[in-house]
Amino acid sequence: MAPRLTQDQGLEHPIFVKNVAMKTLLFNIVLLIIVAVQPTFAQQHITDSIRKQLEIGISGFKERYHAPSVVLAIVHHDSIIFSGADGFTDLDQKIPATIDSKYQIQSISKMFTATMLMQLWEKGIITLDEDVRKYVPEFTGLNREGNPETTSLLELATHTSGLPRNSPSEFELFRNAEKLLLAKQNVKSLNSSSKTSFLNALGTITKEYPAFEYLPSDQRHYSNLGYSLLGLALERAVKTNYDSYIKSAICDPLALNHTGVGTISSPENTIAKGYRFLNDQNLFVQTPDYYANAMAPASGLYSTTRDLAKFISAQFNTKNSLLSEKSIRMMQSLGIGWQRNYPYLRHEGSMLGFRCEIVIHPRLEVGWVILTNTSDFEFNRFDEYISSLVLPAFAESPITNPEQYTGTYSLVGGKASFRIYQKEGKLYTTYLTDIFADTALKFSGNTAMILEDQTGKSVRFEFMLDRKRKVSLLNLNQLMWKKD
Repeated sequence: MAPRLTQDQGLEHPIFVKNVAMKTLLFNIVLLIIVAVQPTFAQQHITDSIRKQLEIGISGFKERYHAPSVVLAIVHHDSIIFSGADGFTDLDQKIPATIDSKYQIQSISKMFTATMLMQLWEKGIITLDEDVRKYVPEFTGLNREGNPETTSLLELATHTSGLPRNSPSEFELFRNAEKLLLAKQNVKSLNSSSKTSFLNALGTITKEYPAFEYLPSDQRHYSNLGYSLLGLALERAVKTNYDSYIKSAICDPLALNHTGVGTISSPENTIAKGYRFLNDQNLFVQTPDYYANAMAPASGLYSTTRDLAKFISAQFNTKNSLLSEKSIRMMQSLGIGWQRNYPYLRHEGSMLGFRCEIVIHPRLEVGWVILTNTSDFEFNRFDEYISSLVLPAFAESPITNPEQYTGTYSLVGGKASFRIYQKEGKLYTTYLTDIFADTALKFSGNTAMILEDQTGKSVRFEFMLDRKRKVSLLNLNQLMWKKD
C-alpha cells in the first residue's frame, strides 16, 4: 500500500479547515515505477500535452476548492519546467495571480527556521543536542510529571519534544477565530502572541507528551510552539534578530528577492489577500489580517512561487552556498523541518485565508510549489494529479546494455578482484567460477543481476550508478566493489 500523508494545519484551530480525509500522494502504479530508479541530471522537459493538462488542473482544482487563485511551479534539478497561475490575489481590484505574486506561506516558514538551525550547527555556533534553556532560560522545560528536563534543539526541529501544539499565549488568536467562524462576529485582525506574552508563557508550559514518543514520522506531535521557541533560541545564539538573519543568510544567497518575514501588505510590499468561501451564500469573504509576532519562526514569512522553486532547487544542488550536502541529507532523513513520506518530503502551510505546499522527490530531483489564498484546499488530490502527469517523464528505464557492466571489480579496502565479461551476447563473471561454471548472469531488477545454478544456489549482484547513470559500484556478498 502506498504511504499516506497527514495534513499540516500550521497555526490553525481545527475549525479553520474542514477535516477532509487524506488521499495517497501517488497513484500506486506511479510509485511502483519510480522508487527504484536513479536520477538523471540532464535537463528534461515535459510535453505540450502534459503542460496543457497541468493548466487544466490548475483551473479545475481552483474551481473545485473555491480558491480565488492557484499558482503552481514544478522544478527539476535547478530549473522550473512548468509554471502556471489562475485567478486573482485581490478579488476587488482584479489583480491576476502570477508566479511572482506574494503569498503568506505560514508553516513553510519552519523550513527557513530549520535551515537556520543547520547553518548555525555547521558553523559551530550551536550543537543539535544542546538544551534550549541555554539560550531561553525563561523556558522551564517541565515534563508531564512537573519535573524540569532537557529539551534539545533537535527535538524542537523534529517535533519530538513533547510540547503542545500551541502556546497558551495564543488563546486570544483562537478565541477571535471562533468568534469569527462560529458566531460570525466582526474581527478586524488575528494576532499571535507578542514576544513578551510568549516569554511569560514559557514559564508555565508543561509538556503534553513524552519526549521522543515512538510514532510514525508523519504522526509526530507537531508543535508551532516548539518552532517559535527554536527560532528565539537561534536568534539569541547568533546575536542577530530573526528577520535580518533570514534575509542575509538564506534569502540573499539564493536570490529570493521576494521573500521575507511578514504577513501584511504595505505600500511597498503587496501580499495576496486571503479569502474564505461561504457555501450557503456562494460568495468569497476576505479574511482578517494575520500578525505572526512571536510566532514568526513558525508561521511568519511571505514568498512567491518562483522564490520557493529556487528554495526547492537548493535541496538538489549540493554546491549551493546555503548548506552542505550532509546537512541537506540530515534534514531530509531525520525530518528536520521536512515532513517525511518516502520517497517524498513535503511541508504544508495554512491559516485562515491561505494554504500552501512544497513537495520534493529527492531521488528524482523533482518538486513543486502550490500557493493559494483560500481557507480550504486538499493538496493530496492535486498532488496525485501532478505526480501522475510529471513523474513518469523522469522514471528512467533499466540499464540493460551489457557493456555498462563489463569490466574489473576490485574490493574496496581489500586486494581481491574479479571480472564481468561478455560472451555471445550474455554476461559472465570470474567470481566463484568453481561453483557457477559457465553460468550466465541474469537481470533481476533495474540494476541488479543474479547468478544461479540448476540446484537453486544463487548470488545477487546489486550495481550502483553514479550521477551520469554509469555503473560505478557493486554491492556483492555484503561487501563493496569498485568498477575499474
